[in-house]
Amino acid sequence: MRRSFLHLCAMLLVASTAWLNSCRYKDLCYEHDHQLDYNVLLKLTLELDNNTPTNVKKSTDAHTAVTEPSHMVVCFYDVQTGALKDLEYTGPYGGQLQVPPGTYNMVVYAFDTEWTQVRRENNINTLEAFTSDITSMKSPFFSILAKKDSTSAPGPIIYTPDHLLVAHKRVTIPPFSLEEPVVVIEATASTIIETYEFKVTNITGIEYVSSVEAFITNQARSNFFGREELNTEPATIFFDVDVSRKKGMFETNFTTFGKLPGESRSYLNIVIYDTSGKPFVVVTDITEQFTNPENIIVIEDSIVIPAPPSGGIAPTVEDWEEIIRDVPIG
Repeated sequence: MRRSFLHLCAMLLVASTAWLNSCRYKDLCYEHDHQLDYNVLLKLTLELDNNTPTNVKKSTDAHTAVTEPSHMVVCFYDVQTGALKDLEYTGPYGGQLQVPPGTYNMVVYAFDTEWTQVRRENNINTLEAFTSDITSMKSPFFSILAKKDSTSAPGPIIYTPDHLLVAHKRVTIPPFSLEEPVVVIEATASTIIETYEFKVTNITGIEYVSSVEAFITNQARSNFFGREELNTEPATIFFDVDVSRKKGMFETNFTTFGKLPGESRSYLNIVIYDTSGKPFVVVTDITEQFTNPENIIVIEDSIVIPAPPSGGIAPTVEDWEEIIRDVPIG
């Protein structure tokens, strides 16, 4: 009983102390913090539909589609120096933030990309999206690099990026005010990655083709998306290509940061393996096709794959067809 009485006295003492230290007139008090847990409400719109072609049945096509991210990174940069002043995380469509008052260049980007990486976020001018180099590969294209001619690939061979949603906006966060305690910021995030549909249509001897891979030279190495500029260092992108025997063509979708800025030429190197494992390399200048507004690259040049020597033909598998049958048991 005594213990309960003492506990009640302690609670009353704490309550009276809190009342004495509180503000009787909230709008005139500057001695205590009356702010909410957040002073910024970010509302994001995501542009998810990039009209990615859906006619290509390739497992890697999943990373050519613009999909909803799980989280977004929100960076607030000093407008004069470009230095990072505040970094927050939100859901895909924004959320509540606590940001110091000031004027900033805000950059928002997706957090959970699989192939595209982000680095050097401490300054808006160095904020960069990139993909890793491919340092080893069993491909004859690596021997082509050693020739160092006009069709070879300067710079590293890199993986194609997956889509990175990015939003930019100049924002001002005022000091706390009871009249407007929360600043609402609206922004739209769209991808900085380009998607292309790729087709090779004039093929003789496609029945002798086992697999195809492609390399495109003079692509941008990365994207400095803080300052919205492509990297001027060259790189070559690599991607696998589907062999569609029913259609009589090679086809796929691929992504890139974009063609290298300037007057450089971009060459497509197609490496075709026949059913005996022998490679054939076809080189085509596709520079002008990067200006196609529909983002379609079509190779119509004749490609002839000769029949492998007798006895060297390996079995091939056509497109699978699902067959369901009842199997008796017992």
